[in-house]
Amino acid sequence: MRTGKRESEIMLSQVHRELERMNQARERAYHIQREIVPLCAQSIRDIQKDKYKLAEKNLKRIKRLIKKCESLLKNYPDLLYNILGSGYQEYAELSIFLSYVKRRKLPRMDIPAKFYLLGLGDAIGELKRVGMELLSKHRIKEAEKLREELEDLFYELSRKTYPNSVVPGLKPKQDAMRRVLNDFNNAILSYRSTRA
Repeated sequence: MRTGKRESEIMLSQVHRELERMNQARERAYHIQREIVPLCAQSIRDIQKDKYKLAEKNLKRIKRLIKKCESLLKNYPDLLYNILGSGYQEYAELSIFLSYVKRRKLPRMDIPAKFYLLGLGDAIGELKRVGMELLSKHRIKEAEKLREELEDLFYELSRKTYPNSVVPGLKPKQDAMRRVLNDFNNAILSYRSTRA
């Protein structure tokens, strides 16, 4: 009886130590993740103000923070997406927005595909703002070209559907993107009608 009790104590002690290590990794990862999201938001504002160098510098820092967070959680994959999911999505939005504004192409990224898709959905909203700015500067041809490119991106994104268990929140994101593109199209039509 005593031997069994001692073995149980040893086993539970090991379980507690493992969970304590997991909790410490979780706390450190959350601390890092809390830096990522606001830094992404600030970098998006920098892009909107044509401060590309600053956004690129921050993008490199964000990538390092993500790698650090991934390293902390490498032994705890069940925590990784819970903690870093919004960071991945914001990082994807920022990377896609910056790449598309500067080069008109989507970047390659080493993040889970579902967060890339969700980030692309958010980036389309930011790119619509670019288009609205073009309209305000009477650069209609550029705005129309951007609208066509965004429609193509939306088509590619919406071509396949995935269950919520594979890409949580994709369907509402697609619906929101459709509304964003409809608003942008209506703005272009309105611009054209007032200039006719």
